[in-house]
Amino acid sequence: MADPLISLDRLSKVFCARQVETHALSNITLEIELGEFVSIAGPSGCGKTTLLSILGLLDSPTEGVYLLNGESVDGLAVSRRAEIRNRAIGFIFQAFNLIGDLSVFENVELPLTYRDMPGRERKERVQEALERVEMAHRVNHYPSQLSGGQQQRVAVARAIVGAPLILLADEPTGNLDSRNGRAVMNLLGELHDDGATICMVTHDPRYVDAADRAIHLFDGQIVEEGESPANGEMV
Repeated sequence: MADPLISLDRLSKVFCARQVETHALSNITLEIELGEFVSIAGPSGCGKTTLLSILGLLDSPTEGVYLLNGESVDGLAVSRRAEIRNRAIGFIFQAFNLIGDLSVFENVELPLTYRDMPGRERKERVQEALERVEMAHRVNHYPSQLSGGQQQRVAVARAIVGAPLILLADEPTGNLDSRNGRAVMNLLGELHDDGATICMVTHDPRYVDAADRAIHLFDGQIVEEGESPANGEMV
């Protein structure tokens, strides 16, 4: 049996400020398999975003072991962490995080510019990613010329353009109305059906149940975990 794509063993995160310790995560043990769609839910301040930041190598645990695709990330050089983020992890943020003075094409192309990749291949990949999210007709537009739903679609294209091992989505529908939120979730579902591994933080119970498996956090600990009652289908 293949090793899980992500393996966390007794992972904890403590923030220290003015001699006060805040235990954001405590004793998290979790495995995510290749091709799985996992949602992480819980009340505000329970550690959801902290956990996603650690999974995305944007932060490091205070204690515990994190294996990504069989490789321990503990003690990796900054350059190696950046390389893994660029090649193995796609990020989708609540606030879209598009660069305002770059076109749609340039925003999606940006992760590929850090690779030793010919311009022609970059162009082909960007075109494919934008077609995948039905935004190829907006290639020369700027973020300010797009609706919120369109901006999030471009953000998804940017996340998938490098063919990452895993997509990390932090409240991807949080800034969208219900119609656009459902459209983005349908898009994530299609990507998952095509084989993408997705780990998504969400506060919306409808979207928690859209994943294959739901993990619930409370006070930095996993308090419930199991297969979604919707079996990965939108409700």
